[in-house]
Amino acid sequence: MIAKPFVSLATIALVQHFEGLYLEAYLCPAGVPTIGYGHTAGVELGQVITRVKAEEFLLDDMSNALAQVDALVKVPVTDDQRGALGSFTFNLGAGNLASSTLLKRLNLGDVDGAGREFARWTKAKVDGRTIDLPGLVARRAAEAALFAGGDWMAAAGTSSGGLHQSQRQPQMAPAPAGAEADRVIAIQRKLAITADGIYGPATTRAVQTWQRNNGLVADGIVGPRTAAAMGL
Repeated sequence: MIAKPFVSLATIALVQHFEGLYLEAYLCPAGVPTIGYGHTAGVELGQVITRVKAEEFLLDDMSNALAQVDALVKVPVTDDQRGALGSFTFNLGAGNLASSTLLKRLNLGDVDGAGREFARWTKAKVDGRTIDLPGLVARRAAEAALFAGGDWMAAAGTSSGGLHQSQRQPQMAPAPAGAEADRVIAIQRKLAITADGIYGPATTRAVQTWQRNNGLVADGIVGPRTAAAMGL
């Protein structure tokens, strides 16, 4: 039996705070069916779960996110840094982390520079418009604080009561303008799918299909081997 990656209590608390608990499926701001604490895999509108099931989903989701973080980060990190990256990856996907300047700076040893990159990931597409979401602004501030070993709740300017329903977290978001967005769009064009700069579930599935068809590990992440095979 393969052991699941360690998930710190601070990481779980941060994710629970920002995702909120919803026992009935709903559409997040990006239009993705979501339930529990931000769980999306196989979710259908009308689905209802228990609190215990929501917690099981969260532990599985965070274990998967942290396993992806562990595969992408090439330098030693603290539990808090790893947890912040896990929250980021759970919310935005390993594809966005893989293509981010945040990861590049961290793997080059620029921890302070990596911490500043969280603040760039605060936008989502809502009703066809790319806008800053207050919930994402607060979440990225909290993740940056946790990454720095500080008080994530104070940094987010939130109380223990959680976010208002209107600040629900989107489970995918466009990459910030610049190299990240250009790379995601290049990947999407290579796959002949909508080039919207969002490395969300649709792009992840398309990458996995391409990887399987080309004899690569189908992890949905365009790392060095997949990028070379794609000619990127």
